[in-house]
Amino acid sequence: MHRIVVPQPRQRTHGLQRLCFIVMLLVGSMATAATLPETITVDDITLTLNGEGQRNKYLMNVYVAGLYLQSREQDAEEIIRRDEVQAVQLTITSSRVTQKRFMDSIEDGFRKSAGDDYPDYAPFLAELREDMADIDIKDGDVFRFIYRPDEGTRFLRNDETLRVIEGLDFKQVLFGIYLGKDPVQDSLKRDMLGR
Repeated sequence: MHRIVVPQPRQRTHGLQRLCFIVMLLVGSMATAATLPETITVDDITLTLNGEGQRNKYLMNVYVAGLYLQSREQDAEEIIRRDEVQAVQLTITSSRVTQKRFMDSIEDGFRKSAGDDYPDYAPFLAELREDMADIDIKDGDVFRFIYRPDEGTRFLRNDETLRVIEGLDFKQVLFGIYLGKDPVQDSLKRDMLGR
């Protein structure tokens, strides 16, 4: 006599869970496929992509960040110290990034990077938050922080200038968010340094 074995529902569910997990991984990897340009031009100066990486938070891909320099460099302290044209680009890769979350993360990064000097920078961040109050951040938006010695740090969203903040010290704290001793994400720092 032949016995018929009926698979248990739990086994089917387990297989379905595996399939869903694999699909989520594939979709997630496609969402992080934002590519940054190899070069950008600031006025007449060409900056080259030094390195790029994915910022993750709570298992979610948030943005791709790239560091643009006049010549490649892997020494984070040297990059932060330099008083020359440099840029950081963030390309948003999640529809869950809101204006509030974006500004909160910038402020949190400034607190870590500036340490005890944070109160010196808080008024500038409050102004930037005001500038962004009516902005609806979307997946694919491009933010650039461009530093020029004669101007300061220019904050742009999709090539529109939001604000310019003077001072090398401001740029150093801003770049310290990504490249400092206590960066927002260690793997992102390594990637931006091209390691």
